[in-house]
Amino acid sequence: MNLRQEFVSASILLTLLLPYQLHSQVQAPVKVGKWGLWEASLKSAHRYFNPFTEVTIIATFRSPSGKTWTVEGFYDGDRVWKVRFMPDEVGQWRWFIRAEPPDERLSASGRFECISSQLRGPIRVYSPNPLWFSFADGTPVYLLSFHLWNLDAMDEKTLAKTLDFLKAKGFNAIVGPHLTPERAPWEQSSDGPIAFDRFNLPFWQGLDRALRLMSERGMVLIPFSIIGGTNRSPKVPDEDKLDLLLRYWVARWQGFWNATFQPTSEWEEGYSDQEILEIGQRLHELTHGRFLISVHSLRASSENVQRAKWFNYHTVQDKLDDWNFGKFVWFAELFRRVPKPIFAHECLWEGNFYQREAGLDIDNLRRAAWVIALKGGQINYADEVVPPRRWQRDEDVGVTFSELGMAIKPLGQLYDALSHLAHFMRSLPFWRMQPQPEITSTKVCLAELGRTYAVYAPKGGTVQLDLTKTEGSLKAQWFNPRAGNWVEVGFVSGGSVREFTAPDRNDWVLLVRR
Repeated sequence: MNLRQEFVSASILLTLLLPYQLHSQVQAPVKVGKWGLWEASLKSAHRYFNPFTEVTIIATFRSPSGKTWTVEGFYDGDRVWKVRFMPDEVGQWRWFIRAEPPDERLSASGRFECISSQLRGPIRVYSPNPLWFSFADGTPVYLLSFHLWNLDAMDEKTLAKTLDFLKAKGFNAIVGPHLTPERAPWEQSSDGPIAFDRFNLPFWQGLDRALRLMSERGMVLIPFSIIGGTNRSPKVPDEDKLDLLLRYWVARWQGFWNATFQPTSEWEEGYSDQEILEIGQRLHELTHGRFLISVHSLRASSENVQRAKWFNYHTVQDKLDDWNFGKFVWFAELFRRVPKPIFAHECLWEGNFYQREAGLDIDNLRRAAWVIALKGGQINYADEVVPPRRWQRDEDVGVTFSELGMAIKPLGQLYDALSHLAHFMRSLPFWRMQPQPEITSTKVCLAELGRTYAVYAPKGGTVQLDLTKTEGSLKAQWFNPRAGNWVEVGFVSGGSVREFTAPDRNDWVLLVRR
């Protein structure tokens, strides 16, 4: 081929490629880790009156094994649309993006390589023992969560410092945000009605920031309320606008391994069983079943909701508003009736105005936390203590650590006790254990029969443990839930009911294992 022929061939190739490069204006990675965030950005030349409704972005992904996924993109401001995806197979992926109705700059296609990464994928129910959670790769995970009301509105520096503090204390999940008139998913002018077909981009971008910062720290986000309709927040007026909101929410979050979906709080205040069942099912369809879904209840949801396929775990509200720390024993029966994980979402909120003095008593809170844990529950804690140290009143808005994070000093006193609890639980093969109240005198026991027994003695004393069906020798220790240290007991033989005496009259955890 001579020089002229090479020039003509190059000109033809440039002519073929140039329209794609100019019209698509796409920015997309060519390499991403397994379970990582793949994100494409496309900018339209058109200015739509309502970009949230006038254009739908549809993306199809084809995995190395040939499986296809179809997802939607979302509008992110300044004539930019984005598509997010989380690949779950190593190898070459193909992707195709189109707009309906057609928009030449919102259409593109390409490839990317998915490579191995250290990410373990989104949280799932651990199928061998559905009391617990695991990552998508099968690794069990014990959740300890913290409640941040305004995580979407925190500046990046404050939120990062807050997450670092919590991670150091053993927390690996965050619950939030809570909607307010000023912080809602929809646009609203200062003197006008809510535009339920337009979305509040600073709110959603704030949640993106939170998801990214949490992902960097290995932390999971469990939303408290996104769609509203309860707790004095507005309810979407019709099915079409509700579906628009659900689609937009999923489109923004579907690329984050650490996302979960929980549509609203105290759902019984604003929705019927049928409405919430339809919302949960729609989220399940939109997420392709890849993410955890539940809904926050006034107590533990109706049985119709609990048994729904999309309802992955129990979200429990049972505030510790007295000194009956043993009240959470009902968790074991809840699991036996509907075997799904139990998330103690709104039970231990230190300083909460419903819990009052009982919610400031650290001994009471700690004992309740251990009852929850050894009944199979996983805890969401809130620090709502008002300076210098009192429980929250109605007028106390924007003054607590759960609202402001590291903009103020944490005032709660339960952090270290929860850190000890999480360390203890993660040291066990908890994913093989279940509540076994009938084998111990305290009725608070988590066990893998024949191998591992964790028994809570809230006031020390003598503990009886039935080891009649356990053979051989086992090691016994006492764990101090106040200080996190161990006291050795020695070895015991199975084959009968054994008695163990705690070191003192404080609360202790007996651990007997092979």
